[in-house]
Amino acid sequence: MGTAAIPVILTVLLVVVAWRVVFGFNKDLVRAGAWGELARRSLPFAAITLMAASLPLVQGRSGSIPIFWAIGFGVILLLSRFVSEPAGERRASRAFRQGNYDEAASLYRKLAEGRPLARHWAFLGAALGAGGHEEEALEASSRAVELDPQYGLAYYNRALILRNTGRRSRAIKDLKKALEADLPRRFKNAANNALRELQKG
Repeated sequence: MGTAAIPVILTVLLVVVAWRVVFGFNKDLVRAGAWGELARRSLPFAAITLMAASLPLVQGRSGSIPIFWAIGFGVILLLSRFVSEPAGERRASRAFRQGNYDEAASLYRKLAEGRPLARHWAFLGAALGAGGHEEEALEASSRAVELDPQYGLAYYNRALILRNTGRRSRAIKDLKKALEADLPRRFKNAANNALRELQKG
């Protein structure tokens, strides 16, 4: 195997990792059969795949072709990233990050009512919980669980609300379910820590 094969191998690895990321973060959309939504969220990775596939066409070329190729794909990647996430979702997550929980809840409610996906109801539950509307937050999180019993984030969010309202045994039960379900890796440590803390008390 010569050095010429290295870019091909790296390209294949990049494409494989990119598509694993798409499905890893969007298993709930697969379970819901939300193929249009999944396709939309796959746009940046489709652009990366196209870029990787076209790389051999510009390798070794001199002049302006590689520059135009790089600029063109840079623009395509930026546009695909922008289009891949609905504007309402971007506004809602920005409001949540800024601590505007009532605004975030209002935006997530519109998303959940327009497209009843477990993720929208779970995020609505998180925003309501952060805003101090615990009972509404529990209802929204429970709705997410009903829509997708494998969506671990819904159990995790509900467990935090239950813990904060003193319902320890139910919180423990939900944390265990979250860890058995499809829970993003970054939440697993937090769920394990919360579970240990509750089991000690």
